[in-house]
Amino acid sequence: METRIVEVEEFKVKGVGMIGPLSEIPGKWDVLNKELAEKGIVTEESFGLCLAMKDGEIHYIAGIKSNLAEGLENIEEAVVPAGKFIVAKVQGGVHAIQTAFTVLMETDGIQLRNCFSFERYIHPKGSDGFEIEVWLAIE
Repeated sequence: METRIVEVEEFKVKGVGMIGPLSEIPGKWDVLNKELAEKGIVTEESFGLCLAMKDGEIHYIAGIKSNLAEGLENIEEAVVPAGKFIVAKVQGGVHAIQTAFTVLMETDGIQLRNCFSFERYIHPKGSDGFEIEVWLAIE
């Protein structure tokens, strides 16, 4: 798996949050995408933030950058802190996300930073498809 190191400035993500089993995540994306379509909000990227995981439950936000989220209802916001991330493109679609995170965590020569990880979905204008990247905070 090809990786790259990216350093980002802090940014905020707003979206549909949940605390529950992983199986509930696709439904949160359905809610977000429906609301984005209803409000006419178009964005070229979206984010799946994994804020915490404990006892089989995940605290997750399916969202977009806050500056684009004007008018969204019942949303949760989180700050992605500035810093370095190791990034990899996910091969195999949504079902391969967990495997990609596992491989990244086992990468030699990196030290994980105390921060949540996230997925970045890239969907260029005029395209029905999307690419997925996984982002893991490192020192």
